[in-house]
Amino acid sequence: MKKFFLLSILLSVNTIYAQFVWSDMIYSPLVKTVKLENPDAEFSIPIVNVNQSEGLVLSFDELTEQTNRFEYTFVHCNSDWTQSELQPYEYIDGFETALIENYANSINTIQRYVHYEQKIPNSNTRLMKSGNYILKVFREGEPENVVFTRRFYCMDDMAGVSVNVMQAREPSLRDNSQEIDVFVISKDGLTFNNPQTNIKVAVQQNGRTDNMRFLPLKESRGVELVYSYFPQNVFEAGNVFRNFDFTSLRTRSSYVENMDFLGGENIVRLKKEIVKDKSPYVFYGDIDGAYYIRNDVGETPALGSDYAWVYFYLPLPISLEGSYYAVGEMSDWRMSELNKFNFDSDLGMYVLRMLLKQGYYNYQILYRPHNTVVGQYRSVEGNHSETNNRYNVFVYYRNLGDNYDSFIGFSSVTYQP
Repeated sequence: MKKFFLLSILLSVNTIYAQFVWSDMIYSPLVKTVKLENPDAEFSIPIVNVNQSEGLVLSFDELTEQTNRFEYTFVHCNSDWTQSELQPYEYIDGFETALIENYANSINTIQRYVHYEQKIPNSNTRLMKSGNYILKVFREGEPENVVFTRRFYCMDDMAGVSVNVMQAREPSLRDNSQEIDVFVISKDGLTFNNPQTNIKVAVQQNGRTDNMRFLPLKESRGVELVYSYFPQNVFEAGNVFRNFDFTSLRTRSSYVENMDFLGGENIVRLKKEIVKDKSPYVFYGDIDGAYYIRNDVGETPALGSDYAWVYFYLPLPISLEGSYYAVGEMSDWRMSELNKFNFDSDLGMYVLRMLLKQGYYNYQILYRPHNTVVGQYRSVEGNHSETNNRYNVFVYYRNLGDNYDSFIGFSSVTYQP
C-alpha cells in the first residue's frame, strides 16, 4: 500500500513537471534589460542552427556594484514549451553548465550596475538537437536559484515556409483583422507522413505570446502542406506601436513631458496616452514592439546608459472588469504586475511606473479582461487592417519513434497593405 501511495505521488509530480510551460521570466528584482539576440540582425527572432558554434549574444544588467558569478544551462522543450523527454547529454555537446565569462561595471551612471555578456552557443556548449530551448541562468553552484530564463530556437532547416498575409476574408472582419496563409514545402527528401499529427505550425504576431496559436492543416499535397481558411488564421490587427525616446536625460524628446532627478533617481514622465480605439489609422515607422539601448553622452551604450523610473499615464476611468498593460519587449511581452497600470484616484487616471535603461522603446497598451489570458487591442489601440504587423511562423516535426519535437522551418513576414 505504501509503495502504491509513493508511486502515485511520483506520477503526480512528474505530470505536473511535464506540464509546466517555460517562458521568458526574470526572478530577481535586481536583474534588468535581459536580451538574447543575433548581433548581426537587430530585432530578429533568436535562432541558431544545429551544431552552430555561435550566433546569439546574451546580455543583462544586475543593479549592484558587486560582481557576481552566474552559470547557465539549456532546457530542451516541445513545440508548446513544455519540457521534452530528452536528457541534457542527448542535446548538449560539451558542458551541461558553464560560467558567464564577460562582465564590466557601468561607467558614470547614477544607477550602478554590472553588465554581463555571453555568446550562445560557444566552444563550451553546442546544441545537437533542433527544437525550442530555454536558456536558464542561475547563481554559481545554485541551480535551484534561477535568476532568469529566455526562450530561443535551434533549427534543422528541412522545410521551406511560404507566408501570405492579407486583410481578413470574412467581410465583417476586413477592416479590423488580418489573415495568414502558410505553405510548408519539404526539403532534402523529408516526407510528411501523417502530417495532421506529426507536423505543427505555430504563428506569432510581433513578439506576443498570449495570442500565439497553432494552425490546423487544411490540405496535404504530398510535398506541400496548406494552412489556411480557418478561424485560427485570423488575428486582430491592432495599431502602430507607441514609442518614447529617452536616450537623453537632459533634453526632452517627443512623448516625454518632463524629466527630474529626485531622491538620487532619474525620473521620466511621459505625456498622457492617447486612446486611439475610435481614431483613424495613422502610419509611422516602428520597430515591432522592440527596444534598443542608447545614450547621448558618447559612452558605450551597454555600460554608459543610465536607468530611470519611467511613468506612463492612461486617462481612462477605472474598469472593474479587466486591467491595462504596457506590452512589448520591455515587458518580455508578458502581462504581469510589473507592467500593469494601476488606477490613481487622486489623478483620476491609470498610472504605471517601470525602471528602464536609457534608449528607444516601442510598446502597446493591451486590455485583458479578468479570467482571460489574451490581451485585446480594441479598448485603447483600436484595430486597423492596414497595420504593419510582423508574423513569425515556426514549423515543428516529430519523426516516427522520436520523443521530442524538432524545429524544421521558419519564416518572418511583415504585412504591407
